[in-house]
Amino acid sequence: MNTDWRYAWSKPTVTGDLKTHVQDFYVEEQLGFEPDDKGEFFFVFIEKQGVNTDFLAKRLAQMAGIAPNKVTYSGVKDRHACTRQWFCLHVLNQEPDFSNIQEAFREPESVRIVAQLRHSKKLRTGTHLANRFVIRLREVTGDLDELEGRLNLIKQGGVPNYYGPQRFGINGNNLHHGKDFVLKGRQSRRKLAKTESFWLSAIRSWCFNEALSDQVENGMWMRLCDGDIAQFQHKDEQFRVKEVGALMHLKVMHGEISPVLPLISDGWEAGTGPQRESAIKSSLSDSDSMELVDALIAFDLSRDSRLARLVPMNMAWELLRESEENAQLIVEFSLTKGCFATSILREMIDFTDKSAEKYHESVDR
Repeated sequence: MNTDWRYAWSKPTVTGDLKTHVQDFYVEEQLGFEPDDKGEFFFVFIEKQGVNTDFLAKRLAQMAGIAPNKVTYSGVKDRHACTRQWFCLHVLNQEPDFSNIQEAFREPESVRIVAQLRHSKKLRTGTHLANRFVIRLREVTGDLDELEGRLNLIKQGGVPNYYGPQRFGINGNNLHHGKDFVLKGRQSRRKLAKTESFWLSAIRSWCFNEALSDQVENGMWMRLCDGDIAQFQHKDEQFRVKEVGALMHLKVMHGEISPVLPLISDGWEAGTGPQRESAIKSSLSDSDSMELVDALIAFDLSRDSRLARLVPMNMAWELLRESEENAQLIVEFSLTKGCFATSILREMIDFTDKSAEKYHESVDR
């Protein structure tokens, strides 16, 4: 299955290394609200390195003496990064003691409590507002003036809002398993296992990326058509475009408004206008893709959509020009939940993910 999707601003020629060290990729979850410091839910803000989110949640449950399903979190964060995120424990009047939490992990795993507060409401999946990234790329080589131009272009014009490679698994395993799973159809009405949900999501995301890639080629990804569903860039508010006037063109040009693409589900066509509906159907018109679309629709998925364009918030950078052969780039930005920093980085620089190399080394051993 194709995963080589088109670039909006041409493939970068400048190269660099990503995640040479865990601290080179920093992510901080932004809830968008402050815990009210009262109630039956215990919120813990944790900085972690080398530990995946689900495993840490189970350890927190174990230390607090509660069932794993009593620990929730809003989003999954990268294991090969320095990340800060909130966890929620339903512990009623208990005060869990996490003062020795680091002792439950081994080097190079690191876990540190940053803050602890109570809250009156449970933390649910997708509750957080955004994620803030601070990323250092090393061994940056190539035309640094070209890189500066790209950074300015991305800040103003954004990038295609592709689902990142994390969604598709290591070596695309979620796609391979997902294709087999989806084409078999729903075997029973039981609740899907977590792995099955990952596979289903991967295939749905692949269909989105395929359609978006074609719209990047013809320019539809960053322009509105009559009848489209549009969305403000940093809000959930959507509206049907009745007529594209001058003011709306201006808002699109400034990155304030972008079209959305519906995700495949029964009746997905109602989630866009006739011109974009035709484009999506054309992108998924080969026999293999059509078979996947029909199979996805049979799963009774809820209707959903996703912005075609991703414009980073509060983007800033510093280019450390030690030499033309050995520069470093530090870039900072925030993205709304569900968006991938790798979609920003792939338009910026042709990077090598050093954490992937380390993963494969450990597998080989």
